[in-house]
This record gives sequence, structure tokens and C-alpha cells, in this order.
Amino acid sequence: MADGHTDATKSSAPALSKGFAILELLAEEPGLRFAEIRARLGLPGSSCHHLINTLCQLGALQMNEQRGYVLGLRLLELGALAAGQRQIEHQALPSLRRMSRELQLTCHLGVLEGHAAIYLLKVEGQREIRVNTWVGKRLSLHSSSLGKVLLAWLPEADIRDRLQHATWEPKGPKTITDPAAYHAHLALVREQGWALDDEEDNPNIRCIAAPVLDLRGRVVAAISVVGTVLDIGPEHIDTLACAVRGTAGSISRELGYRGAPEPALPVD
Repeated sequence: MADGHTDATKSSAPALSKGFAILELLAEEPGLRFAEIRARLGLPGSSCHHLINTLCQLGALQMNEQRGYVLGLRLLELGALAAGQRQIEHQALPSLRRMSRELQLTCHLGVLEGHAAIYLLKVEGQREIRVNTWVGKRLSLHSSSLGKVLLAWLPEADIRDRLQHATWEPKGPKTITDPAAYHAHLALVREQGWALDDEEDNPNIRCIAAPVLDLRGRVVAAISVVGTVLDIGPEHIDTLACAVRGTAGSISRELGYRGAPEPALPVD
């Protein structure tokens, strides 16, 4: 059972939390049947049956032809409304499009949500090999560049709390699996102002991320570029990091941040 599902059942509003746990489970594994949902979440049969029926009546769930459950169209409607109410995506999109066009790489905007990072925006690059990502995808905090950036400037107590949920399992050939080494790595991220995922979250994939700041100088999001190890060779990392930091600085100023500007992109 995923961490989000476990935490949800401990809320002060258990029925609502269990309903969300069902939605989260089916978002990850669409088509599960009633018995599978009940077993995965450890819910009593009558309670699970009532929750699923209610979610279906509300349009949040629907049954497919195989008698499994999938997310309903009502969630699509609410998701579109939620996206329209958020300002950071609208302000970041032009800058992400410009960076993706200039670098010809896929770009993302992500935020911290619970014990994971989540993509809010994606602008597809023009490379032949596409990286399999999508808006709404959740990322490990300890192995993704977005996760590193979103953690690095948190208070130490918050970092420890969120990393208690990390599995430290190797997701790629260079995943940092030692908590002490990872804390030292976060210090480097803060010092240089950006993070690298060097085949840590997926084999053969590199990703570079930098923080987006609000008017108070707080890290509220991160942006990243992602590509294969052929697209982002070791000789490209510093130049790309500077470009990502520059774009993150532009978005931060759109949000009202008036700190020092990011360094200019080095001339080849």
C-alpha cells in the first residue's frame, strides 16, 4: 500500500480520507475490482462498498466493461477548474515553453505534495526519444532532481520528517541509498543552487532542476529539464544548469521575488 493511502486512513475525517485513498489507488492502478480495492486498502467490506457507491453517484468513479473501477469524468471537470485557479502554472508556462524551445528538451514545473514531488506542467521537447512523464506524475523526493530542490531549502526538521517515508531503494544505477550521504548531497544542492538527477530516478535519464521562489524568497516550486544520457552529456550539465537557474529566476520575478538575479548563461 502506498504511503499516501496509509496516511489517509489516519485523518480526523476517516470517511473522506478513505474515499481519497480509493481515488489515489485507482489513479495509479485503474480497473481494479471491488475485492482488490478492499484488500489493497484494508477496508471493511461494507465501508468500502458504501464509499465506492457514493463516489460512483458523485461521478468521481465509474465501472468499466470488465466490472473494474476507473476515475470518473467529474474529476476531469474538477481538475480543469483547479488548474485554472492556480496562478503559478500560468506564469511559468511561457518561460517553460521558451526554455524547451531553446534547449530542445522536455521541461517540467513541479511542487512538493506530502512525501512526493508532483508535476504540474510539462512542455515536450523536440528530441527523437521522448521521456515518459506526464502532468500529475509523482516523483520520489530522494532520487529526482525536483525532489532534491524542493527538499533542500526546507527546515531540517521538515526534511527529516519527509525522508522518514523514503524507501531508499535503488531506482537507477546511481541512486543515493544512504541517508547520511543524501543529507550531505542536499547541502551541495543548496550551495550550487540546482540539483542533478544522474540516472538516479531512471536508468539512462538525466534531469536538472532549480528552485522557483515567491516574493518572500521561499521555494514554492521547481522547474527541470530532462533527457536521455545522450541528450544531456556530462559536458552539457553546467550550461544546462545555468539555463534552468536563469529560467527559474525569471519565473520567480514573475511571482514577485526581487532577490539577486541568476547568473547569465555562459557563452560557448
